[in-house]
Amino acid sequence: MNAKIKALQNEALQFTAKARAISEKAQAEARDFTAQEKAEYAAATGKAKSYLEQIKTLKADDQIMADAKSLAAQLGGFPTFDEKGNPVFGGGATRSKGRVGLAGKAGKELASRIAGDMVDGQKALLPAGTAHAGVPLLPEMVELGHPSNTLLDALVALPAPGPTFKALVQRERTNNAAPVAEGETKPTSVFGLEEIEVNLEVLAHLSEPTPRYWFEDNAALETFVQDELVRGLRDALEGQVLTGDGTRPNLQGVLTTSGVQVQSFTTDVARSVRSAITKLETAGHEDNHVIVLRPEDWEAAETARAEGSGQLEAVANVTQRAQRTLWGVPVVVSNALPLGTGLVLDREAVVVYSDNVVDVRWSETVADDFQKNLVRARVESRYAAVVSKPLGVVRVATVATP
Repeated sequence: MNAKIKALQNEALQFTAKARAISEKAQAEARDFTAQEKAEYAAATGKAKSYLEQIKTLKADDQIMADAKSLAAQLGGFPTFDEKGNPVFGGGATRSKGRVGLAGKAGKELASRIAGDMVDGQKALLPAGTAHAGVPLLPEMVELGHPSNTLLDALVALPAPGPTFKALVQRERTNNAAPVAEGETKPTSVFGLEEIEVNLEVLAHLSEPTPRYWFEDNAALETFVQDELVRGLRDALEGQVLTGDGTRPNLQGVLTTSGVQVQSFTTDVARSVRSAITKLETAGHEDNHVIVLRPEDWEAAETARAEGSGQLEAVANVTQRAQRTLWGVPVVVSNALPLGTGLVLDREAVVVYSDNVVDVRWSETVADDFQKNLVRARVESRYAAVVSKPLGVVRVATVATP
């Protein structure tokens, strides 16, 4: 039963994440859903709701079983189990290895229900049933704040063709097309293509060891821990996509890729970003841009005042933060950027590859966890980042150089 709930929770989380990504992408671009996005959003939310309804049904069954256990305790205890995990019944209340047996039809039915929730006679590792009364943890977790959108949602994401593959990178472009007289040699344009080898790298982390009974007593804890681990994995991936130095197992980040353009600081953040947009347009990347700024740099741009007027000039209405744009270009706020650095890029200039699997596993076998009755989760996946068009990326200085 619990394994099935866990599987359904994973499915619901995947479809919820898909719907959230669609919504946040449209929000970041300050636009309505396209027809295709509406259909995909409706399908994803419908699937998530379907799985949640199934989970509710299964948890209701868990509650019935919990009531049966309570009844068993009132009648004299729980059934005993032999070495193979099979229920053992006697002609009355009997004791075996410290457990009290319950005789009769009621005992058999109760034992059958309890055994159905066990694996090899042992309670499932992470039950997702209802929380018991008097538990010192709330069933809902109080989370720390997280950014509403990320750079990862704005970039092209593709499944990797394999753990190691080849990719083409265009580091320069020189257009020499020109009028040519009859019989004369035609000029040659330079496209600057370079073939590189790309490797998927593992990003992973473990949860801290947590008492197993916390999971048994709090139905929401397993989902909470898993969400935190997956979110942390995405944060680490964003950091690698931005600043990875390319030395394995690090990814090749945008800021460390050779050939990207550079924009020095002008008079303020907003004007520096505007100059970077011009560089992209000059290089032939005329639209589909996204701006990436640190929170403090976005604040500086958002609250910039026209010189001498005292009027806010960057935004028309500072209360509508959902429409986060600068010069009509969507802005993504990221703590993963180095201080004093921003980015303006063509969304299609950077591709994030993955194996399309985020693996979540639970274990009691790390170090001496089993002896201490502790449980941990491991989350991992494999990724690679390729800046296929370095000229489509501009590194922006957001502060004046001393």
